[in-house]
Amino acid sequence: MKFPTKNKASTAVLCFCLAGLAAYGGTRRRYGRDFKKEDILDQGTRSAIYETILKNPGLHFRRICRALEKKMGVVQYHVSVLEKNGLIRSIRDGRYKCFFAEESNDTLSPDERPSDEMLALRESIITSLRRRTPQLLISYLAKENTASHQILSNIANVSPQAITFHTQKLQKEGIIESEKQGRQKFYSLSEQARKITESLIKAN
Repeated sequence: MKFPTKNKASTAVLCFCLAGLAAYGGTRRRYGRDFKKEDILDQGTRSAIYETILKNPGLHFRRICRALEKKMGVVQYHVSVLEKNGLIRSIRDGRYKCFFAEESNDTLSPDERPSDEMLALRESIITSLRRRTPQLLISYLAKENTASHQILSNIANVSPQAITFHTQKLQKEGIIESEKQGRQKFYSLSEQARKITESLIKAN
């Protein structure tokens, strides 16, 4: 039985490596970041998911499935492709994963571009406005400027303990601020959160 010579073995290994690189390159062109945006969105379901997220920023995964009447596995696959290729991004809101379409700021000057902190605050407000109790609290404070703990409890029709939970979370995200006056605690939107909330309300 004859074994390949050293040169033949080296040539075989080289050919194998080149074939692997070619396969990797083909896969990268198909699924990687050098894949053109319009090509990624040629797929019908994927395009529908992207458009849904673009028009409804902050949607969580299950709501996307319900909106498009698609199975979770199908949506999960296409969301993964969109996210890996930089067309969408996700943030965590408690137990929910919420999605945003990536928007280009190339037309804005450096001074006009929002900071990462402002973008994060805006996304936190958007996701909060999609949940009943935080939406009621933020909307009320946008109109009335300040409100006591008890007033917020009455407005949202939930217990004071529930208000404590929600206000602590909103404070941690930089959306609201609190001030104690005597035995009562009063809440208001932070300055930046008020500007963002008012612009979102006007846009709708």
